[in-house]
Amino acid sequence: MQDNSSPVKHSASNVIVKAASVAVLLLLILWVRVFYGSMEDSKTGEALLKENQTIRAITYFDRSLHWYAPLNPYVERSAKRLWEIGEQAEKAGDKRLALIAYESIRNGFYGATHLVTPGKNWIRKVDSKLVSLSRGQPENRETPQTNAFSGESPYSSSFWSAVVVTGFLGWIGSLIGLIMVTFRQRGVRGGKGIFWLGFSFLCFILWLVSMTKA
Repeated sequence: MQDNSSPVKHSASNVIVKAASVAVLLLLILWVRVFYGSMEDSKTGEALLKENQTIRAITYFDRSLHWYAPLNPYVERSAKRLWEIGEQAEKAGDKRLALIAYESIRNGFYGATHLVTPGKNWIRKVDSKLVSLSRGQPENRETPQTNAFSGESPYSSSFWSAVVVTGFLGWIGSLIGLIMVTFRQRGVRGGKGIFWLGFSFLCFILWLVSMTKA
């Protein structure tokens, strides 16, 4: 009796391999986009700093931190540059500028928080600086307000941070499901194909919306 299960298993394994390859490709594309955004903002910050437009430079270094991705060297470079700006401002007696620079490091990493918080070493260093700078500092509406004493994130919505990750993983997973159904049915036909297509679109929209809320 001929065993027909082998071709079926081979076909299923091919579908899984292709789906996994697509998922890896999507993750790589996302990483490249984040890397490029961080690089451009970091370079813009460096150019503005050379023109002595310090406040604008801080803004772009802060943006570079928000484009956080693992193994992205521009995040570390931007944090170091903000730290240097803060230290130079301290030496010059400009506490307000120093606070802005240090606060940008802290807010940048907290802004990139999802399920985990990146740059914890930087946050600890900044919190220590903010405490020392705030001692004896008169209350001023122009002075940035921080949560340095509590050690808490200035971004209160941990819910949306979790939704960012859930939406992204749901989008990737639903795309894999859609690809597998498409290969098996040779097209998006039937209830399963429509379900995975709709679910993928829903997760993608959820991911985009949650990134603006987190």
